[in-house]
Amino acid sequence: MELYNAKLLAALVLGVVTTIVGVLPGCFTLGRPRWKLFLSSLLCFGGGVLMSTSLIHILPEVRQEMPQYEKYAEVILCCGFFIVYIIDECVHFFYGNAHPHFSHTSETNNRVDKGYGSTDCESRLLHSTQETSSTIREVSSDDEPPSQLCHVGHQEPCKASPISNIGLLVALCVHSILEGLAIGLQKSSMEVMLLLGAVASHKLVVSFCLGVEIASTTHSFCRLFGFILMFSGGSVIGLFIGMGVNEIPSNLSTVLFPVLQGLAAGTLLYVTVSEVIPRERARWHQQHHHRIAGFCQLFAIMLGFGIMTILTLYLIPE
Repeated sequence: MELYNAKLLAALVLGVVTTIVGVLPGCFTLGRPRWKLFLSSLLCFGGGVLMSTSLIHILPEVRQEMPQYEKYAEVILCCGFFIVYIIDECVHFFYGNAHPHFSHTSETNNRVDKGYGSTDCESRLLHSTQETSSTIREVSSDDEPPSQLCHVGHQEPCKASPISNIGLLVALCVHSILEGLAIGLQKSSMEVMLLLGAVASHKLVVSFCLGVEIASTTHSFCRLFGFILMFSGGSVIGLFIGMGVNEIPSNLSTVLFPVLQGLAAGTLLYVTVSEVIPRERARWHQQHHHRIAGFCQLFAIMLGFGIMTILTLYLIPE
């Protein structure tokens, strides 16, 4: 398969399949989420894949493509990490105090709001008694969805408000654009397909969980479809940007290409170590009747990392 056709196929898969998976929750009546641990393990598996993609696959390529500035490869990766970190903190700064954080069920929300008068769930939990806090956590743990895609507070889900949904969507779209950029910057069809699998393994699960969260906060299928379409379109936009960057004259692409690669690697690393893994671990560690969940997540992360590492070391051409 030619490189151009491979990238078009990747754009089609990321755009269409991600949209279909994301709107599925709106097509069915969702009760209490089933297979929560399985879905959480899928997120952790995708996190392991992305970690290997960032550190084992992309970072060595950055070093190879800029031998004169090889020592700056890790610095570029860290810049990508901190760029997304800054975006998350900006969203938190402007929107974090505009709404409380609470469970996705209205029943739990009413229990919390009626018992405490502050506007922040964390402060309520800190100032509440241990008995009341345990009750709130117990009720929340039974009704929470399998994944919290909150980019302004990873311990509690975001309130269902237009501002919080927009902030969440913007942060996820930034991730999607840079993930698509990583695919668009590849130089061989095999690398495109390999990175497509790495991104899709995480993105499809995230899209479904995002659909679950949006479907639980809105009764409008059009709004759900619009949000998911914007999220899935981010990767397509980034992919086409990467395709355009590849056509820059070689004397410029020798610097710009590895820099963009390094920034994309930092983004993938941020998604893994600052969002997916801490969020899922914190969720299941609070449920004492699922003590085995932590080991399931660890196995999923190691499995994803191992599979992607083997593919990178033995299947990607030098």
